[in-house]
Amino acid sequence: MAEGLIVAFYDGKYTGDAASLTRLCEIGGSAVPYDRPPYPLLEEVVHLLEICAERYSTPRPAGECMTVFIGRKGGTEVEQLVRLDVLARNGRVSAMIAREDGSRANIGPVACDEDDDVATILRKILSLQDEFR
Repeated sequence: MAEGLIVAFYDGKYTGDAASLTRLCEIGGSAVPYDRPPYPLLEEVVHLLEICAERYSTPRPAGECMTVFIGRKGGTEVEQLVRLDVLARNGRVSAMIAREDGSRANIGPVACDEDDDVATILRKILSLQDEFR
């Protein structure tokens, strides 16, 4: 895969060991504006998810908890930038964002449908993020 973002989706709650999670899917690519500076990281992820949704479907999470790792690939290495711990309950979804610099933020809740796939859920959550509002 060429350089760009890697968005990896896992079923389950992250407890410090990614090996204990069940991998659902991975989306890779980039979204680069032509007429302005690059998007902030999470806005680029939203645009990448929108592109993905136009062509592909992704699985639905099996339970209430989902973990998403966002990284940037350069060569053969992926630099992990953000982890999202997602919780969906009673038609609402929220997330805790943990950045590699140690900062954390909570997002949500936002409404979600029972049939939303993982890319749709993440796009709904990140659309609330203040980083690019």
